[in-house]
Amino acid sequence: MSLLGRLLGGDSKATVRGLALIEEGRFSEAAEQLRLIALGSGGAPDDSLASYHFRQALVGEGRRLLRNGDPARAVPWLAEAAALWPRYADLQFLHGAAMLLAGGGAGDEALNAARRSLRLNPDYIEARLLEAEALRRRDRPRDAAAALNALVESGRRVEHWLLAELAPGAPYAPEKVPADLAARLQRVVGGSSPKEEVAAAVALCRAGHWEDGLTRFEDLVQRHPRYPDYRTRQAAALFQLGRSAEALDAVDAALALNENYRLAQDLRGLVLVDLLRLREARDHFRGVDNVRAAAAPPGEAAAVPANEQLFGSYVRAMVTMLTGDAAGALALLPAGPELGREFARAELLRAAAEDLSGQPAACLRRLARLVEAWPAEPMYHHLLVSRLLSAGQSKEAAQQLGRWPSGAVADARPLYLENLLRLDQGREPVSPTTVAAAGAAAAAGEPCVGPEAWRLLEARVALRRGDAASVWAVCESLRSEGWLTEPLVELQTAAALKLGGGVAADWEPPTVAPLNGLAARVAWLHIRGRGQDAEQVVAGIGRLHPESAAGWWLSVKFWLAPIRAWVS
Repeated sequence: MSLLGRLLGGDSKATVRGLALIEEGRFSEAAEQLRLIALGSGGAPDDSLASYHFRQALVGEGRRLLRNGDPARAVPWLAEAAALWPRYADLQFLHGAAMLLAGGGAGDEALNAARRSLRLNPDYIEARLLEAEALRRRDRPRDAAAALNALVESGRRVEHWLLAELAPGAPYAPEKVPADLAARLQRVVGGSSPKEEVAAAVALCRAGHWEDGLTRFEDLVQRHPRYPDYRTRQAAALFQLGRSAEALDAVDAALALNENYRLAQDLRGLVLVDLLRLREARDHFRGVDNVRAAAAPPGEAAAVPANEQLFGSYVRAMVTMLTGDAAGALALLPAGPELGREFARAELLRAAAEDLSGQPAACLRRLARLVEAWPAEPMYHHLLVSRLLSAGQSKEAAQQLGRWPSGAVADARPLYLENLLRLDQGREPVSPTTVAAAGAAAAAGEPCVGPEAWRLLEARVALRRGDAASVWAVCESLRSEGWLTEPLVELQTAAALKLGGGVAADWEPPTVAPLNGLAARVAWLHIRGRGQDAEQVVAGIGRLHPESAAGWWLSVKFWLAPIRAWVS
């Protein structure tokens, strides 16, 4: 399947046709075009763009019919969307509004839809309005008044035109509940709305047009300066574009409007990580989580979409591990046999935390399961072989190298690891100069084998062959370029011993931090607010020793690299 096909899901040509129909406003035709592609044989949506556009088509047709004053025909379109994506507050609200406006005996269903929406977003003003009108129609004026008062209370945290109309009447008593709530509800679901503008901006971002999407969000922020959701989305677009300092300002502005806005809280921690301010990110997450725990009813957790929970645990565990508490990171991560398939990076993070907390056997077992679950992903093979070599399990490492996935692009990693294995076994390695041209075929942020690693390997081969002068020259060259690690110093010192008088009389082995103290050193630098220094130390390990798993376990860049793809 083409790259476009993998991104869009299913038949890319059919998906593009569906998207064209959406852009023309032919939503019902688009939905029929996209349904089979988006749902597949299992009848359930996934995270592909095809599913996203299918949802757009369903909602677009439902809203079109609502705008045209035909809520009864809108109900089935919105009912399908609400059933397929039950964690989307907007879909629950729109479905409930359509049922209520359609009349008939749907009052109970509309009320249930409103409350499902409010469980997902307690400050959802439109859902409060739906709840109030559904209660009024059921002749429960006291409860309707309470819903309107909750709506006005939410107005302290968000901005909405309904507040200007309803806030002057607060606090509401049962006898003061307005009789025209249905008309207001019709105005909410009819016509062009900021929500549709947000959807258009999100669609631009999902299509990769982040600058255009950011422009839309900035316009929304300018017109609605007191709505935190728009500022949060603006911050997410800035983060995606690598403008994290500006993103932090935007998300702080959102939290100034609503300090309890969950998405803004988690995004702020992520932006701090991207700025390498991990101590601040750790303290921010701890403070946020303590407040959430205190606010939750006894024995009841807040309703949070599962994907948000997974993402939040991933970022928190990564920060916790890199600031020196690998065992604490394990406690934050979910566990279960399906995690490796559902969220492989979180499972890899668990393997790293096990390794750094003194559980190498558990780490190896988890890496082996990841390789089994994702046999075509070279990164997991690389990390597993590296840890097997480090554990002295040469036979198992050789077997795993034999299972390395083949691909159209040359991958230098198995060749590099094969040479390390040959050296450890006392066998003649393949000359590094003959394989260096294979390059380092690895995705951004993944372990790769660059020129520095090949040069150091060449020096190791030269030492085995007794060519101490070549070893010295390579090590001195790398050191002069700023690459200085414990294994390099050991190699250069071994060459100096063989050269004897051939080395400058005043040369002394430079003092360098031991690799077995790397985790503590990196954590100390982060705690001291020296994130740039910590990342530079780890980058040196990764460049010279790609076989050192710790060099990747302790890299912010390694754990952060896939997040922008997820945000996309």
